[in-house]
Amino acid sequence: MIGGSSAALTGLLFVAVSLNATRIAGHMGLRASAAQTLVLFLAPLAAAAAVLAPGQLDPVVGGELIAVGLGASWSLLSIGRMKRGLDDDARRLTDIFNRRVPNIFVMLLFVASGITLAFGANEGLYLLLPASLVAFLSGVLNAWHFLLPPPPEWAGKRKARS
Repeated sequence: MIGGSSAALTGLLFVAVSLNATRIAGHMGLRASAAQTLVLFLAPLAAAAAVLAPGQLDPVVGGELIAVGLGASWSLLSIGRMKRGLDDDARRLTDIFNRRVPNIFVMLLFVASGITLAFGANEGLYLLLPASLVAFLSGVLNAWHFLLPPPPEWAGKRKARS
């Protein structure tokens, strides 16, 4: 079910980005935010595929989950580095997509699930549910912002609060 949901949400992201393609394509920060959202949707898909592959020993599945968590973490960190190079106005526009704590939480849960499973505790699989749900929630919020971008005056309000 998580894999199917992940694939459907990835499709939602492509629709949301397609509807605002010219605006997103011309803005490095928005492209990076779209990539961040894609990682949030694909990590649960990769984890579901790893768990569903038949005939694997628990330590192998654990290693695959660790790889999913670390690979997604590396991707999110790389995307975050791209966003640091943005000017202040561009960074303000992409601030609505920055949810560091949930992203770190998700990736740590994927890695912890893999470590737990690799050491023989099947309870590690239960960590995949909150990891996937938080990833989906964060990604859906991002997709929502791609569909309905903030009004131009929003950036001015954020600027005034800074």
